[in-house]
Amino acid sequence: MIQYKGGSGSSEQDAVIILGTESELEGVDAEYEFIQSPYEHFELDSQTFLEKENKKYDILTIKLPGGAKKDIWFDISDFYGRE
Repeated sequence: MIQYKGGSGSSEQDAVIILGTESELEGVDAEYEFIQSPYEHFELDSQTFLEKENKKYDILTIKLPGGAKKDIWFDISDFYGRE
C-alpha cells in the first residue's frame, strides 16, 4: 500500500516521502496522484532528478491555471532504481 509521509513538498526539507511502491514506475504514478489531489488542473512544466546526501529527489515543476509555477519535492529514495 502506497503511503505519503514527510511534508507538503514545498521544499527539500519538506519533501513528500513516498513509501510502499513495488517499482519506480509505480512511484512516479504516485507522485502524479499526490499532485492531482490539491491541484486538479495542472500542466507538468519540468521534472528534475537530484541526488543529495544519499537521498534521491524528484522535483516536479507544475504550471497552474493562470500561469503560476510551483515546485513539488518528492523524496524517492525508497523506490528509485526498482524495476
